[in-house]
Amino acid sequence: MQTQRQNFHTPMKHLLQALCRLLDLLIARGLLLGLAVWLLGTSSFAANPSKPQSAPASAAEAMQASVQKWVAQSRKVKPDQVTLAPLDSRVKVRACDQALNMDLPFSNAETVRVRCTQPVWQQFVRVSVAGGSTEQPLQAKPESAVIAAVPTPVKRWVLVAKVPLQRGMMLNETHVSREQVDTPNMPVNVLEQASEVMHAEVVRDVRPGTPLRSQDIRPTVLVKRGQMVLLSVGQAQGFQISARVEAMQDGRFGEQIKLKNRDSGRELSGRVQGPNQVVGL
Repeated sequence: MQTQRQNFHTPMKHLLQALCRLLDLLIARGLLLGLAVWLLGTSSFAANPSKPQSAPASAAEAMQASVQKWVAQSRKVKPDQVTLAPLDSRVKVRACDQALNMDLPFSNAETVRVRCTQPVWQQFVRVSVAGGSTEQPLQAKPESAVIAAVPTPVKRWVLVAKVPLQRGMMLNETHVSREQVDTPNMPVNVLEQASEVMHAEVVRDVRPGTPLRSQDIRPTVLVKRGQMVLLSVGQAQGFQISARVEAMQDGRFGEQIKLKNRDSGRELSGRVQGPNQVVGL
């Protein structure tokens, strides 16, 4: 009886040992598989790290990019050939809810006017285009003609200070004059038309005879908060209504500001057109 019992337990013992070895093998393979998956995931993350999102462009940067693209399309050049003069750090460009409108308001192609309809504002940007000249290459000339081939200096009509201009001075046409100046070493952002200084003030002292640049001036405050201003509604040549209202904020030329009728308490909006003058919207 004891011999039969031993004969019975011996196969069971071998079977249990085989099952334990199989279980240990499966556990080991499972751990190896998990380790392999973890290593692959780690290497994939290291090979493709998440890229930080770039910060959104400011309103000034968006405007400058639009101007650069518009000039490049208009002049049929590459965008990297278009250079924009730096904006005055004190000029704050507001975001535009509508598409920007651009044109060339003056006889030259170096001043771009940017306008926004909502909210209403405008900004002048000086630009230059590299390689935009249509001049033909010079032909080789004999040595005897070298002296005669020296080009005559090219002059350009620009605005220069007629009198000493002091910081904070409000400009008009009597303060400047148009003169011809040699173009070599001339900055690209010089002013050329007297209309460009209207409703503008000087931001730094300028000596007489010095060409005026766009960064030397900025739009002046024509309406101050708390002042009574003249509000006009209607057509200048037709039916027009005018009323005295209170300005609720400062305003420069072309800016939209809030107004208030003291008699009725009603709030209105208008666009600055001149000193203490606004046009109803």
